[in-house]
Amino acid sequence: MSKKMTKEQTGARTTIGKIVGTHGVKGTILLLPLTDYPERFLDMTELYFERPGKPTCTYNVRTITPYEGKGTFRVQLEGINDKETAEQLKQSLVTVAQDERVELPEDEYWIDDMIGLTIVENESKNELGTLNEIMFTGSNDVYLVKTSEGQIKPLPATKEVINEVDIKAGTITVTVPEGLWD
Repeated sequence: MSKKMTKEQTGARTTIGKIVGTHGVKGTILLLPLTDYPERFLDMTELYFERPGKPTCTYNVRTITPYEGKGTFRVQLEGINDKETAEQLKQSLVTVAQDERVELPEDEYWIDDMIGLTIVENESKNELGTLNEIMFTGSNDVYLVKTSEGQIKPLPATKEVINEVDIKAGTITVTVPEGLWD
């Protein structure tokens, strides 16, 4: 099963997790990391929650522990002491301010910085569209490009296809494999 991620407009904040459920009756929530750096949660002292149609909120963390084998963290927050209150946080996104993002190695980019970049063909310099979405397939990511005609076309995110990402210029230079978009 592939994961899909589109650009979430959360102001100047970046989504790093999602509350996917509760655990037990004492208000423990289950946090699914949506980051390549899940260990960052172990040092967090407060979590900022964004919920569709509801006001944002911040809670101080009592404990965060990995839920072994589940790919989530069990989190206890100050002021959340029962299952009913914890249930209200389900589907909330956990976000951080831009200056709290993990520093990335060279040639790695934040998804929300890439979505919306103009895709340019390497040889012809023609604009092919904009990066609309990134799919995570397991072997390599797939960039979904929205053309000026409104079509969505895939590009494998491999070194043979993606020639250059220039966040400042707002472009991704690519070589489309022969026959891929025919």
